[in-house]
Amino acid sequence: MDKFKSFMKILGAAIVKYGSLVWQKIWSLVKIAFANKIFRWFFIFMCPIFVAFIAALAIYIHYSPELPSLSQLEQINPRLVTNIYDKDGQIAHEYFVERREWTSIDSIPLNAIHAVMATEDRAFYKHWGMNVWAIPSALIESAVSGNKLRGASTLTQQLTKLLFLTPERSLSRKIKEMMTAIRIEQTYTKEEILEFYMNEVYLAGGNYGFQAAGKYYFGKPLDSLSIPEYAVLAGMLQRPETYRPDRHPKASKRRRNTVLYAMRDAGFITNEEYRKYIEEPIVLAKKEEATGTGLYFFEEIRKYMEKKYGENSLYADGVSVYSTIDPDIQAFLDSVARAQVERVRRRIKYRATRRLQLTKKYDMPEDSVVAHFDSVYTLFKKEYLAADTVRNKRGQFTRFPDSIRYHHAEVAAIIIENETGAIRAMVGGSDFNKSKWNRAVQSLRQPGSSFKPIVYSTAMDNGASPCDSVNDQPVTIPDPDDKNPNKVWRPGNFEHDFEGMMTLRRALYKSKNLPAILTGMKYGLSNVVNYARKFGIKRAPLQAVPSLALGSVGATLMEMTSAYTVFPNGGNRIEPYMIESIVDRNGEIVEKNSKVEHEVLRPASAYLMVDMLKDVNVRGTAGRVWASGFRHPSGGKTGTTNDYTDTWYIGFTKQYTMGVWVGSDTPGTMGAGHTGTEDALPIWMATMAKLHKDLPKLPFPVPPGVISRGICNHTGLIAGEFCSEKSYCLYTAGYGPTEKCDGNHFSSQTKSADNATLFSNKGVVENNRYEAPQPKKKKGKGKDEPQQPKRSARKMF
Repeated sequence: MDKFKSFMKILGAAIVKYGSLVWQKIWSLVKIAFANKIFRWFFIFMCPIFVAFIAALAIYIHYSPELPSLSQLEQINPRLVTNIYDKDGQIAHEYFVERREWTSIDSIPLNAIHAVMATEDRAFYKHWGMNVWAIPSALIESAVSGNKLRGASTLTQQLTKLLFLTPERSLSRKIKEMMTAIRIEQTYTKEEILEFYMNEVYLAGGNYGFQAAGKYYFGKPLDSLSIPEYAVLAGMLQRPETYRPDRHPKASKRRRNTVLYAMRDAGFITNEEYRKYIEEPIVLAKKEEATGTGLYFFEEIRKYMEKKYGENSLYADGVSVYSTIDPDIQAFLDSVARAQVERVRRRIKYRATRRLQLTKKYDMPEDSVVAHFDSVYTLFKKEYLAADTVRNKRGQFTRFPDSIRYHHAEVAAIIIENETGAIRAMVGGSDFNKSKWNRAVQSLRQPGSSFKPIVYSTAMDNGASPCDSVNDQPVTIPDPDDKNPNKVWRPGNFEHDFEGMMTLRRALYKSKNLPAILTGMKYGLSNVVNYARKFGIKRAPLQAVPSLALGSVGATLMEMTSAYTVFPNGGNRIEPYMIESIVDRNGEIVEKNSKVEHEVLRPASAYLMVDMLKDVNVRGTAGRVWASGFRHPSGGKTGTTNDYTDTWYIGFTKQYTMGVWVGSDTPGTMGAGHTGTEDALPIWMATMAKLHKDLPKLPFPVPPGVISRGICNHTGLIAGEFCSEKSYCLYTAGYGPTEKCDGNHFSSQTKSADNATLFSNKGVVENNRYEAPQPKKKKGKGKDEPQQPKRSARKMF
């Protein structure tokens, strides 16, 4: 510390002693220099330049850290639209934050560039990022004309503001804008800057860039627009929303004419052209009302893209997704599904009105209650259902059980092209805006009788024939779900009747429950589970229990519809898909679908199933298909679950397979009469008739390995020369009957092949009668009497 003080004293003394002498020397040199006239003027001229240089240097040092880096300037990636194309290559849907279609400078017409340069920056090719003469020129013009001061920013400065800066009006932002503009000019060519500008500018209506705006307002690509239309777009640059031609046509026309005047003044058009163009009206493209078709389909694509490639790729990378959707059939299916589900809901509303006595409770005619059902039922829930909280032992509400309450019906449908697996249409609900839950791919529902073809496929693939016999009779089966050995299951048929012996063909087209259960048990319920997995029923657990044959499993409509494609495809299942390919903004293929095929059945077995399922559409539960006049060879199966909660119909032709589900989202009944035939089938019939209107009637080819035999109706043997009554039955090679009838018909009961009392190459199903467990005898006084066990029956249909 003492040394420092002594040093400061010595320094102070030196300054006092020699400071004045140094200053005198400097001052004498200055006076000598200023005595020279040339030096004096040189100093006066250089001093402002020096000060300006120092100021510029200080500004650069101050703002340089806030400017975009060189890497940012070299990697400008604008947000682009993701276009979803339909099967014909037309844009069907878009996903974007900014609607922009990038157009290279080579594809931008010169007249569009001239319209922009005439009003925004005529000296674009002459300046180096900022036009130092534009500011004084704008000031003089404003002073002479008395008009508002016009902007003096170059196109490069405007691009800088679009890409990197905020739109705030401040001196600091203006300084950063000019500095960044100079950097951009150093990094890019003039053509590249123009390309960025013409694709980045905002032109109202969510449109960015001239290409997107041209299509939006005029319905044409940029290279098809006229000079006045270019002038309209260029005129919007100043105030996009103010000069929108679709909302402010008069203001837009005035601004267009101003741009045309500027183009004439700049020499881009002639006087004659100018006078002609200003008289032309602005003709906009007619906007097609958004129909909102296929929204569930496009939502599945959105979820797939976002999950696999990320949100930024979906909304900003400008990829092109080529989908499988058929827009015409999708729109038709949407309308048919909505109309049908409304009819179903109306029936349910009438039922609920009567069961809940709403006419009496609210003193309204029945038709009025139905017409205003939503309001009435909301009031009913508030006044009555809110207080009904007591449940009985079975979990049912005591006063207003679920069976009489209103359950809102919904709908789902899928169409798959058999040859490729392409999904051509999808309905996931009646209104996407109210519920985005896609019931076609997300809901696990019990398929009911529509599962039976999988059971019979198991039999056919293991040597059975459609002419094999099975006994439609009551059976008693121990309940595998309960530990109590006395609890049994007595399944019944939908019609609550029993017809005795019949063929598997008849059992399927009449949708008999008992034969399906016995067939499943005969050929192994574990085998049925394995085949169901091969058919593509994978999401829900499957248990090898007798009720499996009646569809007591969980499956999506997508799984079930895909499963049915096995039949028209000769035993193979092709994975359904929605995306053909994905292409990035540079035209590189990111993803391309490849056909994925699984062998499920032998071709001969698949054909036997097709032949059986064709009868369903002719004389079975879906006989309305044939009755309606639909003559394309087709097959299918209806399905209705317990308490009429779910109704199904899945059917196919050679070209397409379509599945329909109508049911309640909540586990509640829609009411008696709501079956697959009544609720789901009409949608299939209307849509497939439309889809096949101009298609050829293709038969299902008979593959090798299928043999046909004439069978004697009396004996079930190969018909001989004395057999006048015979039927033709199909078999797979190696499994048909070999013994020939000798004509002795007297010892046999006459039956038709349809009833098939004797028709079975394997013999009558064994163990098709299940005896109830023997009751225990109660010890006591007197005669021992059997104690009847308590049994709870469960209906499955």
